[in-house]
Amino acid sequence: MYMKKIIWCILIFSAIGFRANAQVLNDICDFAEHIPEVDGYCSALGEFSNVGATEDPQIANPCFLNYTGAVWFSFVPKEPAAIIRVNPSTLAQPDIGVYSGTCDNLTLVGCTSSGGGLGTVQLTVTDLVIGQVYYLSVDGSAEMQGTFQLCIDDFIDTNPPEADCPDAVILCDKSPFYVESLVGVGNLDDELESNDCIGEEFASVWYKWTCDESGTLEFTLTPNNYTPGIESDDIDFSVYRLNNGLDDCNDKSLLRCVASGANGTNNVTDPFSTWEVCNGPTGLISNDNDLSESPGCQAGDNNFARPIDMVAGESYAVIINNFSQSGLGFSIEFGGTGTFLGPEVDFDVFAVEAFECDKTIEFLNSSNSQTDPIVEYEWNFGNGATPTFSDQEGPHDVIYDSFGEKTVALTVTSTKGCSVTKIVDLFIDPCCADTSTLMADAEAFDLICFDIPEGYIVAQGISGAPAYTYSIDGINFQPNPLFNNLDIGDYVVTVVDRKGCVAATQVNIDEPEEIIANAGRDTLIDFGEGVNLDGSYTPENLNLDVLWSPDDSIDCVSCLDPFVVPFGETTYQLLVSDENGCSDTDEVTIRVNIERPVHAPNIFSPNNDGSNEFFNLFAGPGASRIENLYIFDRWGNRIYRGQNIMLNEYNEGWDGTINGKPVNPGVFTWLAEVRFIDDEVFSYAGDITVIR
Repeated sequence: MYMKKIIWCILIFSAIGFRANAQVLNDICDFAEHIPEVDGYCSALGEFSNVGATEDPQIANPCFLNYTGAVWFSFVPKEPAAIIRVNPSTLAQPDIGVYSGTCDNLTLVGCTSSGGGLGTVQLTVTDLVIGQVYYLSVDGSAEMQGTFQLCIDDFIDTNPPEADCPDAVILCDKSPFYVESLVGVGNLDDELESNDCIGEEFASVWYKWTCDESGTLEFTLTPNNYTPGIESDDIDFSVYRLNNGLDDCNDKSLLRCVASGANGTNNVTDPFSTWEVCNGPTGLISNDNDLSESPGCQAGDNNFARPIDMVAGESYAVIINNFSQSGLGFSIEFGGTGTFLGPEVDFDVFAVEAFECDKTIEFLNSSNSQTDPIVEYEWNFGNGATPTFSDQEGPHDVIYDSFGEKTVALTVTSTKGCSVTKIVDLFIDPCCADTSTLMADAEAFDLICFDIPEGYIVAQGISGAPAYTYSIDGINFQPNPLFNNLDIGDYVVTVVDRKGCVAATQVNIDEPEEIIANAGRDTLIDFGEGVNLDGSYTPENLNLDVLWSPDDSIDCVSCLDPFVVPFGETTYQLLVSDENGCSDTDEVTIRVNIERPVHAPNIFSPNNDGSNEFFNLFAGPGASRIENLYIFDRWGNRIYRGQNIMLNEYNEGWDGTINGKPVNPGVFTWLAEVRFIDDEVFSYAGDITVIR
């Protein structure tokens, strides 16, 4: 156990810290994300993450769990056992811990460490107090962080699995259950009949039962690591009739056998898509005609066989084998019209005064067995009960110190080891005294950004009877005082204590003023010209960060009015943002009139009089330079080549000479290669008359 004192101001500070640092909200136990229903619960793949989670205080435990980045969940089981599975997406080597108590005084219930493994990690916890809040931590070994899927399912536990038929667990009813792990084949390795399609036991378990009322038997076996569309463990099974009853596993007849799974040759597995129909759940289902399916995935296989027709008084057995040998187990759900023989568990409930907390409720066993005597009773009176458990037949006088829905379970076991459980729900009325001093308090945190529902409320119960539950709609209550992802508005926060006393307070969530970016008006310019963008934003009193994109042909990406010289039509985006990451964008398009005018004189007089001494070209602002200027005489001989000549200059170009001597007056031809600011090169030609 560990002690962690968290007072109101620290809770508020923590919530603020989450917002500022973008940490996961269930980083601490007090803000554990509540899973309201755990009957077959499974989150989406990669839905949860411990990225950004910080270190927790160390909790003494035998699993060597890592608490450097744990995230926390809470759940309330409606049955006395639960299996928790974490399927990693990007989180490597996950660890799981389950705790009872309160966040400032946790007691470890069960844990498992991945031990460096990279696949599914699972934990089964039993002897749970039905209706009690349990806390769950998920972390990564060696400070690993990433995303994961979380699955929780509560169920009625059975006796530990047995790998040999003579010691098989006897099933007395069709309650579904989980087996966490399948490892080994027991002491007997020759229990399969010669015609059994399984061929060999790898990691197996046996169950036996006797039919009570004749009818069909259906069941579905699901690998613990099954996710639709993803390759899972290959679970095989065979069903036998025990010809001489439950106690004789030697004389048995094979009724059904399904060993279908992956196709492949020479230890090379075919593509998953070719045998996906034989992956995952298996069993006996109606409208199926198969008596068996051999290993592999043949045409027409579907991983199922048809139901068996049980006969009253006859005994049966099933062997379930994990061909994949991953160490993981399975879940089983039964169907069909036939029943299993076993004790009939039942009990009656009486109110001595009223079905109210702090009042005595009497539980009277009325179970019976027509076969072998009942020798064990296990009562689970649920959350808030005194006593919580009992192994005596009763009757029992029970007092609940808290109000609300309660779930009570009675498990009876006969001399043959046959166990059956009955679960009953009842409601205990509040016992809130008129002198209750319970008060509700809450702190609301406004939206960080306009119109993004990231508001928070942190609630608190004061001076009542802990533990408290909280609600912002008056209907759905949770142990977590944090409500997140809220929009603007008025909220009534209701707090209920364990006696059923109710208090409420109202808070308001507001939002900041909207940030609006304005990139200015679209503009048309000539090629090579520039223009100042006219950016602005509101509210004008804020000092917002500015960023223009794209960042080419622009002199300042962080100014509101940068100068741009686009080479073609360009759309510029203005992004304005504040220190919280709130932002807005707007766009402006600068259209460009693409023209490349180049002009040349048709006469010049290089006679050293200081005027009109050079032949050059003249162009608009889009032209960069003359890469090559060629002059040819009337016979086509090149008499001049100039390179990298500046345009629009009167003192650059051809000076009317050849080899340093003036040319005779006449007409000459010119060819120019002009490079523009967009790196395009165009050729121009004409003639020039030289006069003296």
